[in-house]
This record gives sequence, structure tokens and C-alpha cells, in this order.
Amino acid sequence: MEKRDKIIELITSNKKVFDGAFLERKATDEEIENAEKELGFSIPDSYKWFLKEIGHGGYFFEFMGYGMDGSAIFVEETLNYRKNGLPNNLLIIENCDEYVYCIDVLTDNIVSWSAYDNDGVIDTGMDFYDFFIDCIENAIDNYE
Repeated sequence: MEKRDKIIELITSNKKVFDGAFLERKATDEEIENAEKELGFSIPDSYKWFLKEIGHGGYFFEFMGYGMDGSAIFVEETLNYRKNGLPNNLLIIENCDEYVYCIDVLTDNIVSWSAYDNDGVIDTGMDFYDFFIDCIENAIDNYE
């Protein structure tokens, strides 16, 4: 089973966990192109897929996309954190308060980064799809 299919299957087969968990405000090609111009790099295909097919949200995790008002939350967060030292090759996908999860656009791996410590960029060794699957499975395991 392809990773994208597995993600959709896990979400749809666990409706009680994920009902209402995603905004389903899906991105357009034009919005993604504008986001890429603002960010100064191409958004990895895996995250473009998330933005176009799922949108924003999660349960026990919250991947950023577009708000219902059309604001590009992931772009705003990335540009804001750059002021605090976030490397320019990182795209924030989740803000966990003391640290952020990002896609390193040079490697397509998920990394964590914090402005509050000196650990630097910590590579999870996972691509976005594997990270998403892991988050979904954790949410299912931790439901109630």
C-alpha cells in the first residue's frame, strides 16, 4: 500500500478519532505557488499533497496549512521563526511551543528545531509520510 493511501485509510477507518480533526480547507495550486515565492523555496511534494488533500489539523498533533480565512499559517510561522534563527531551508509544519517540527527542504526529512536551546537541528530520519503515519498511529493508540 502506498504511504498516501495508508494515511487516508488510517484516517477514514478511525472516524471516531479523526472526526473533525482536520479543517479540510484545501490549498489551490495558486496558493502554493504564492507560498513558495514568499518562502524562497519549493515546498516538498509530500507537503503539497497534504495541503491539497487534507488541509490542516490533526489529533494529538496539528500540521499547519491554510486557515479558514485563507491565511497561510505554515508560511507565517516559518517566516516568523526565521527572525529567531530558524535556518532558511526549514519549513515549519507543526509548532509544539518549545520546539517546531519542520521539513528540511534539502533532504525532505522531518527535523525538530528550537530557538530555546543549543541542540540545533535534530533529524528524525523520517520523511513526511512516515512522520504523518507515526503521528496518526500514536493518536489512535492514545485515543481515550
